[in-house]
Amino acid sequence: MSAHATPPTRHEEQRAIAPIRWSKPSSGTVVALAIWVVGVVVSALVPLLLLGADPYEAAPGSRIAVGLAFTLVGSLIMVFSAYLLYRKTDSIGAAILAFVPSFVLAVLGILMTTMKLLYAS
Repeated sequence: MSAHATPPTRHEEQRAIAPIRWSKPSSGTVVALAIWVVGVVVSALVPLLLLGADPYEAAPGSRIAVGLAFTLVGSLIMVFSAYLLYRKTDSIGAAILAFVPSFVLAVLGILMTTMKLLYAS
């Protein structure tokens, strides 16, 4: 009788590696990410709705200032969430991934404000 003719035993049916167990994020991490998304909406979408997507479109100076204020406040919200994420995860990488877009949005807001003000004058 060959070895292949017998059904496999219970030991042979077991997996060679352990099943993957995905880690679940803590509620604090989910809250920090939700705050980060709110910061993105405040810093990117609100000024876009106020000023329009065209950088050369004329807009009153007061709307430009309000748009920049929303951009900077949204960036600060994102920095705050990056700090919360760092405190919850103790991972500087996660904080950097949350901080870099806030810095980029703040710089882009300042550049957009400069372009709109130069075009308005």
